[in-house]
This record gives sequence, C-alpha cells and structure tokens, in this order.
Amino acid sequence: MSYEVDVDVQNSLFLIKGETELLLHNKRLLISLKRLNYKVEGNIINIPFRDETQIKTLQEIQTLLTKHDYVFLTTENIQNELSAFSKEEENFETFSVNARAIRDNEFKENQSLVTQFDNFQKILNRTFSKDRTLYPLQLLSSFHMAFSQNSCNFAVPGAGKTSIVYGAYAFLRSLPKEDPRHVNKLLVVGPLSSFAPWENEFLACFGYKPTSFRMSGDSDISVKQKLEHLYSPDPPELTLIFHGGVDRFQNDIIDFLKRNKTMVVVDEAHRIKNPEGVWGKSVTEISKEAVSRVILTGTPVPNGYQDIFNLYKFIYPFKFKEILKFHYHNLEDMTDNNSPESQRVQELKDNISPYFIRIKKNDLKLPPIEEKYIPIDMDSHQREIYDFIESQYLPHFKENNSATVKDVLNRAKLIRLRQASTNPSLLSKTLKDSLENNELTGEFDPNAIFTTDTDEFINDSEFFNKIINYPVIETPRKFKSILSLLLEEIFPDNGKVIIWTIFIQNAKDLRSYLKQNGIESKLLIGEIPQKEREETINAFNNPFNDDFKVIIANPFSVAESISLHKGCHNAIYLERDYNCSNFIQSKDRIHRVGLDENQLTKYFYILSKDSIDEVINDRLRLKIERMEEIINDDIPLFQRIDNNDETDIINDLISNYARRT
Repeated sequence: MSYEVDVDVQNSLFLIKGETELLLHNKRLLISLKRLNYKVEGNIINIPFRDETQIKTLQEIQTLLTKHDYVFLTTENIQNELSAFSKEEENFETFSVNARAIRDNEFKENQSLVTQFDNFQKILNRTFSKDRTLYPLQLLSSFHMAFSQNSCNFAVPGAGKTSIVYGAYAFLRSLPKEDPRHVNKLLVVGPLSSFAPWENEFLACFGYKPTSFRMSGDSDISVKQKLEHLYSPDPPELTLIFHGGVDRFQNDIIDFLKRNKTMVVVDEAHRIKNPEGVWGKSVTEISKEAVSRVILTGTPVPNGYQDIFNLYKFIYPFKFKEILKFHYHNLEDMTDNNSPESQRVQELKDNISPYFIRIKKNDLKLPPIEEKYIPIDMDSHQREIYDFIESQYLPHFKENNSATVKDVLNRAKLIRLRQASTNPSLLSKTLKDSLENNELTGEFDPNAIFTTDTDEFINDSEFFNKIINYPVIETPRKFKSILSLLLEEIFPDNGKVIIWTIFIQNAKDLRSYLKQNGIESKLLIGEIPQKEREETINAFNNPFNDDFKVIIANPFSVAESISLHKGCHNAIYLERDYNCSNFIQSKDRIHRVGLDENQLTKYFYILSKDSIDEVINDRLRLKIERMEEIINDDIPLFQRIDNNDETDIINDLISNYARRT
C-alpha cells in the first residue's frame, strides 16, 4: 500500500491521501500525528503548517512514513515547493554574502552592488534636506539597512542612528508600489523620550514635519482614538509606541501591518531582550507582518550573549535559528564559560555579522573634550555630619565589605555617604524619595528615614537635629562651587550647561539656590511630564533662546534618545554613582555626531575632599578604561563591567579612611 503526500498552499495544509484508516490504527504513528495537530476529512489526513515551518513539517511527515515502512509518493506540487525552498535558500545565501560585503565596505569589485549604492545616494540627494548629509559611515550603515531590509544597527550613542534609519526608509519608500520591498509607513517602538527626537529628526532629514501619532505617553488620547488610528484607511506616516504598550494592542498592530507597507523599528532594543518577557514576546510577534524590520541599540548584549537571541528573532522571525546556529541556552552557557576571544564567540559573531553593522566610538572622530576635576573642602557642619556617619559605618564595612545587589543594607549606607558628601539635608529624606530609579531591592525598606540597621545615629537626637536644620545653618559648598563656575567660566563664554545629579531633592534644592542668585534653570527629572520635558529640551537646544541656560537633570530620566549637543557644550557633575554605563551615556548627550570639528566639550566634576566622592572618582576611572575597551568590540558584553557590585568602593573607603585617620 502506498500513499500520496500533497500540499494545499492556499490553506497551508499538507495532505496524506490513500487508505488512511490503516495509518490511524498505528498507535505509535498516531502519537506523532497528534503532535503535528492532524485532522481527518474523509480519507485525507490534513496536517497544518506555518510559512516558517513548512519544509520542516514536510520533512517530519516524510521521516514518519519512512520510519514506519509506509511507501509514499510526493506530488508535483510538493516538488515545486521543495524547488522554490531550495531556490530561496540559495538566494538568501547570496544575499548574505552581499550584505556582509556592504557591512565590511568591501563591495567595490561587485558592479551590481556599486550600481545599487550609487542609486541609493541619488535617492538620498533627491529626498533629503540640503542641510542634512550623512557622513561616510552613516551612509554605509544606511545603505546596508536599505539593502538588507531587516537588520540590526549597534552603533554607539551619538552616532546618528535615527538619521541612518531615515536614509534607509527614504530609499525603500521611493521604490515602486508593486516592489515587495516598498514601504510607506514607519512604526517606531521605543522609550517615550525618543518620540520627539524621531519627529524632530524627520523634519531635519526631509525638510517637512511628518504626520505622526503617539500611541503612548499622552493620557488625553483614548483607547478608541488609538484603535481608530490603527484601523484608519489612511493613517499618519509615523506611528510611535512605547515598548510596554505593544502587548495591549498586539493583534490590532498586526492588522495595521497587514494593511500598511510598514518599516518597524525597535529603538533602544535591549529592552526587548527577554524572549519570555511580555515586551519581548509582543514585539517579536508583530514583526512577522512587517515589510522591513530594524533593531537599534548600542548595547546589544548588556547581560550576556543570550540577549542577541530576541533581537534576531525580531529581524528574521522565520529564519533566526538557522542564522544564529545557537540555541538560547547555548548562548547562556557561552556567556558563563567563554571569553570574548573564544572560538564559539567568534563563530557567533561570524554567523550574525551579515545582518548587523556597528559604528564604534573611535569611528566617530568627534572633536576634543576637556575634563576638569574640582576638589573642594566641606564647610564645618557638613564635615561634622559626614565624618560622624562615616565613623559609624566603617566598623560594619570592615566586618562585611560585600555590596552586591543582595547586600542591600551596605548599598544603602553607600548612598547615605554620597548624600552626606553633597548635601546633608538629603539625609532627612527617605531613600525612596531620594532616588529616581529602583536602586535598592531586597529586605531594606526605603520608606524608613533611619533604621537601626542602616543609620546607627538614630538615638543621637542632637545629631539628628543638625541634619534637620542643615538647610538653615549652611549652604552646601558644592552649590557654591557650581554658582562660581557658572558666573566665572560658563556664562562669560555665553555657554549653556547641563548639571547632572543622582538625587531628586538635590535637583530641586540646587534650582532654588540658583534662582535665589538670579539664575533661571529647568529640571529634567522623572516627575516632570513628558510634554514639558520636550518643550524644555527644544528651548534649550534653540541657540536664539536665552530664557534659561541651565538644565538640572537626572541620568535615569535623560539616559536615552536625547541630544543636547546643539545648544550645550558644558556638563557639571554634582555627584556620581558607580554606574559606568549611565555616566558614559550622560556624557554622550552633549558629545555626539554633528558638532563642529573645533567645538570643545567641557566636563566638570565637583568632588568633596576626603570623602566617598574621591573613592568613586578613582574607581570610575578604572571602570571607564575597561568599558572603553569593551565598547570597541563588535558585540560588546557589558556584563564584564558589573554596575551592581560596589564592593570595590567599600574596600577603597576603608583604605581611604585609614590613610586619613
């Protein structure tokens, strides 16, 4: 008895025809058919497949029949599908070779690619604003993205990734409507802070404002309005949505993508790295209906090589496994057991390299910077408060010097020391109220002002009163130092400045102090509404606006997607923590592509003498040197720089204290 295997392409079914009752009486075969979700119609067994699993499902059917000694024939339809699949695989291999050649800028001998590149540049010259020109590496990256349609851009912050995307979008939009690569809509999934930059950059690139719709971040827009946008017969060209907002509208976004030829971009894509997370699942699911898919992140593998898994699942939802050639758990093992120079890591890079491009920090050729460290003496009351707290903490640090995420109490003590070194009045606030991010986890209760576990001076009422009354007694010396910097060095050059502070109350207190001295400033902290933040940034970047020249910002609120280099070339650091990534990102806000080649960018670090400030400064320098080495890797593994372990700080504090006392 022989059977016939056919295919119904329209309904995505494989058909097994013949005396199928005999097959269904084979219990072992039946178990395998159930796994393939079979159904019976008359004498025909139907087995469904998805486009991405079609050949794999067919191979399973053939293997099962052969294993159980059933003779079968494949129809001409099946042969045609196999031939088409083989042709597609051959084409993809050729495409991958060409994509790699473009990525490596080694295609000058390939006349076809040279012609395509020339045509790409002509499109950009015709569609881009005269004031916007992509520099060579941006142009190459943009061409790679347009050629690939589906690609990752891992350029470092400040490299102009948004302009690169718009270059690729301009080319794909220019293609004839019947071309399968043609797009006419752009859907950006990103942080709320990225929305205004995407809209502003569209204007800068194309010379006119885009029609745009924000699916997230505006409480005035109802669910009904969002659905009307997604089902509109003629929706705006640019749609913006927060990573966490995709899940709720997942099916509606899929319908939108089915009806509109759309490029889907995931900005700050490291946020969807978890394949089991809600954000990761929903964003990768919608990608299946996109015409073009783009990943943007300067930190593709922040925690491990497994972070690359979901990024490639997004850009190639039907082929990512054969591209990676490593399972998720293989990648986890690679992180734990292989150095970046190992053969397995090199193999991974080689597998994924045709489909990503990275502009490294040293590729940018940015103009020079100047860093100035300003050590200052604390005034008497601050010195007394700092020394008292430090003397209380040091014995405990000597008993237990560990300060990882699990060592919440020690990390809380380090935060209190940082507060005392900057502005002792912060000590009267809860840590929860002091911090913008969730820096503390575990058993410690951040709502407690002082506890016997974290602040041993609770029973010293006189000392506690000194903290409560500190704002009346004394102005922090760091505040005075900043005022002097503004009046003597920055304002005389008609400069603007961004002042970075970790603590929310510091931002507010400093703003009040500057206002008392006739200096207007604006805050960029988490509690400021998104619309107001965008207005502040636009005004600050406007060279003709002199209403205020100072922004006071928190790195957790202004860490991503914001550019301040157009109007500002100075940054002051009131205090810093041990998070190297946030520190480098904050520096990148004003030192980016687009600066005049002779423009000097200045950084000022204010350090309280004989305090944790000096310890953090010394340790951070070493950390930065290590991170700069990592940044120059193709897929930099930032796990090698642990921002959650401050044990080194405690050890250096102990040494510093011993030296001083």
